[in-house]
Amino acid sequence: MPIKQKTQISFLLLFLGFMPAALWAQDAPAEIVSDAAGMSDIAKLTEAIKDLQSQLEAQSKKIKELEANYGAAVDAKQQELEEQQKVVSEQDKKIDIQREAMQSLQQKVDVMVQQDPEMLSDQEKKLRSLLETVESSIKVSQQAEDTSYDTSNFPGSIPIPGSSAALRIGGFVKMNIVESFDPIGSKDRFTVGEIPVPSESAPNVSSISVNQTRLNFDLRDVTPAGPLRAFIEGDFDGGNSADSDADVDQFRLRHAFGQYKDLLAGKTWSTFMDFDAIPEDLDFEGINGQINLRQAQLRYFPAIGKNWNLLVSLEDPNPEIGNGSGLSNLPDLIVSIRREWFTRWHVKTALLIRQLEGTCAVSDSVPGVATDTTCATAVRKSETGWAVSFSGKTAINFWDDARDNLLFQFNYGEGYSHYVNDLNSIGEPDAVFDTSNGSEKLKTLPVFAYYAAMQKWWSDDLRSNFNYSVVDVDNESFQLDDAYRKTRRASANIIWSPTPRVDFGAEFLYGYRQNKNKESSNAAQLQVSGTYRY
Repeated sequence: MPIKQKTQISFLLLFLGFMPAALWAQDAPAEIVSDAAGMSDIAKLTEAIKDLQSQLEAQSKKIKELEANYGAAVDAKQQELEEQQKVVSEQDKKIDIQREAMQSLQQKVDVMVQQDPEMLSDQEKKLRSLLETVESSIKVSQQAEDTSYDTSNFPGSIPIPGSSAALRIGGFVKMNIVESFDPIGSKDRFTVGEIPVPSESAPNVSSISVNQTRLNFDLRDVTPAGPLRAFIEGDFDGGNSADSDADVDQFRLRHAFGQYKDLLAGKTWSTFMDFDAIPEDLDFEGINGQINLRQAQLRYFPAIGKNWNLLVSLEDPNPEIGNGSGLSNLPDLIVSIRREWFTRWHVKTALLIRQLEGTCAVSDSVPGVATDTTCATAVRKSETGWAVSFSGKTAINFWDDARDNLLFQFNYGEGYSHYVNDLNSIGEPDAVFDTSNGSEKLKTLPVFAYYAAMQKWWSDDLRSNFNYSVVDVDNESFQLDDAYRKTRRASANIIWSPTPRVDFGAEFLYGYRQNKNKESSNAAQLQVSGTYRY
């Protein structure tokens, strides 16, 4: 054997001799390691190395086969998912087509009911009930799969990209032209309580304003946890309209609340108010005897059966105290029941319980307080205020038009002037301190307030509203002679709507105020307005 070949073999054996035993045991079977260690022949050593290489190649081939099988499985699963998604998409399209067909049928049924409720046969009633049931099941089915908002139940809304919510922007632009024939205390509205008594002589006063213009944002969402809503609205009546030098077109907040299912928190119409029984009136002030108040509250309003609603709320008290200052200690508690009768009667009853607390004035210099009696020392007293309200709306068919309706509201209680529109507007007290007998007592004022109104449709785009309202306060003997005793308000209007978004109207208003000493005065006003809704 040549010297060069011997040298190469020697180096190979020396290298194999220095390999760690652990590594050799890990990469090769024990029997092969044992055989290789005892080999003296180069051919046997080479054969062992070839066996190891063959095993490694077999393992590598098996790994490649596993990778190929895994890739094929993933591709098959992806194809299956795509096919399922395609089926879901086709089902959604079919559901949308079915919904449109049902809505068309519902609209036809509603038109028939408006034209003549008696002509709706039992079979058609069953059909309508079935349509509502199917529509409800479709909503439940879709909501179980995703939370995309159903814009067909939120007309005019805009879906928000990247979310399940929808937003609607609304409001109106309104211009009012007001002509006051007698002193009324405010130039752009008709506040009966501000009629000066005794009557004053003054020239007619005119004004043109747009401060009733409103803007609102309504955000709604449907989630697996339940429906969500956020609403905010403002108008441009934030200035002092009685001050001709003030900027009356300042933006102010009217509503701001959030709603989750049957729970509402924020500022909106009081639960003591019946929004569905408010007559259509052009005057920004509104009817003197109605419950008309927006305030912060926490409200729970679950449905009870098909036609009943329970409403319970805790609301900001903000009491007004005569001859003193009001304190807010406990929230007002309001419980109300709404009922729909025979598809034509809407009725609401409400109960208000509130704690009236205040400190007595100790001098005649209390800002904004006109008093002839003061407390010897500052005292703190409280009384319980309460009130009940009964209101409603019903269709009247005297002239063969199902849209004609009658509205009413009757309110009585003690210590709830804060909720009566006219009394709240001019800051009349809920209770007054009596110091006439040498002892400080806080006495609530009884108030009876009511209105009745009728709406008559002359044609499809022309209607009128006739309203009459009274506020009657039972004065205490120690009150001043010019204390608010009674007001009456009557109005009639005519409104033309060339399109559903536009109203042009004119309204004549008459008011009467009487004080505690029986002195009285009256005033009249004419308003013309134009409204465009967006």
